[in-house]
Amino acid sequence: MKRVTSIDVARKAGVSRGVVSAVLNHTAGIRVSEEKRALVLQAIEELGYRVDVQARGMRLGRSQCFAAFGDMDNPLFLQMLQGFQKMCTTSGYHVLLYGSNGNESTRYELLEMFRERRIDGIVSKDPTQYADAAWAQAIHDNQVPYVSVDGYSENESVCSVLTDYKGSIQVALNTIWQRTQTTPVYVEVHHGASDTLNWGDLQRRAGYVEWIEAKRLTPQIISMPRHNNESQRDAWVHVLEKVERPASLVTNWSYGARQVYEACYHLNLRIGTDVHIMAADNTEQVNAYMIPPLSAVEVPYREMGNLAAERLLQYVEGNRKLQDTTTIMVPCQLVLRNSI
Repeated sequence: MKRVTSIDVARKAGVSRGVVSAVLNHTAGIRVSEEKRALVLQAIEELGYRVDVQARGMRLGRSQCFAAFGDMDNPLFLQMLQGFQKMCTTSGYHVLLYGSNGNESTRYELLEMFRERRIDGIVSKDPTQYADAAWAQAIHDNQVPYVSVDGYSENESVCSVLTDYKGSIQVALNTIWQRTQTTPVYVEVHHGASDTLNWGDLQRRAGYVEWIEAKRLTPQIISMPRHNNESQRDAWVHVLEKVERPASLVTNWSYGARQVYEACYHLNLRIGTDVHIMAADNTEQVNAYMIPPLSAVEVPYREMGNLAAERLLQYVEGNRKLQDTTTIMVPCQLVLRNSI
C-alpha cells in the first residue's frame, strides 16, 4: 500500500502543502485559520497520515518524545492524557507515560532522561495547590520545555494550564438563577480544616461572593468536611432540612452533589423540583449517570492536555521562547442536564 504523504493530506484538505506543514509543526509567522486547521486535521485522520518520527528526529536532533507525569490512579490525569496524546500523535510525537506511584520525587528522574535526549519536554498533571519551588528551579536550571496542568497557579515563572474556576462558578450561578430565580446556596466541600482550601476552591468562593454582592443578595455558604461514614450522611440530611425550599444549591465538587442527592432521597425531596442543584466539577465522573443526571460546569481536562501539548510543541519547535511562561486559562464547559 502506498504510504500517505503530506501532499496527499494537502490535496484532500484543499490547501497547500505549506499549510499542512504549518499545522503539523506549529510554524511561527504562518497564521492558519481554524477552518483550514480543522480541514487538515480531518484529512490526517481520514487518510491515516503519520509523520515519519524516526527520520524527523534524526534530521532535527530530537527524540520526538514527550514525558507525561502524574498519578495513574487519578482519572483526571487519564483525561488530560487523552487530549495530550492526540495532539502529540498528530504532530509526530510519542508520549512516555511516567506514573508517580505516590512518590513525587520520581519526577526528578525525568530530568536525567532529558539530559540524555531521550525526551524533549515534560507535562505533569499536578494537584491544584502544587507549587514546589525546587522542581520549578530544576526545570529552569536544565532548560526543560515544561508545562504543568493545574499546578503553579501563582508562580508566573512556570507555564501552567489552569481552569477559570472563578468564572466557572459564576456561569453555574447565572444558569441556576435564570432557571429558578432563587438565591443560590454555595455548598463547599473540603478536606481537613475549612481554612485550608486549595487555589481552585478559593477562586470558586471568591466568584460566589462577587456574584452575590453584584446581585445585592445575602450570601449563604455551607462548609462541609469530606468523610465517608454514616454520621456524615446524617449531617447532610440535617443541612438540607434547614435550607428553605424550593432550594437552589451549587456545590464546588460533584462529591457534594452526590451527598445532596442522598439526603434528598432520605427526606423524600425531588431533585429538579424541590431542590435544584449544580456541581462545579466532574471529578468523580458520575454526573451523567446520577438520577436525574446532574447539571454542572465541568473541567475540560482533555482540552487542557491538548493545549499543554501545543505549548510544548511551540517550545521545542522554536516558535516560543522557554522564557515565555504565559498562563493558559481555560473556561469550564457548561453541561445542562435534569437537576435544575
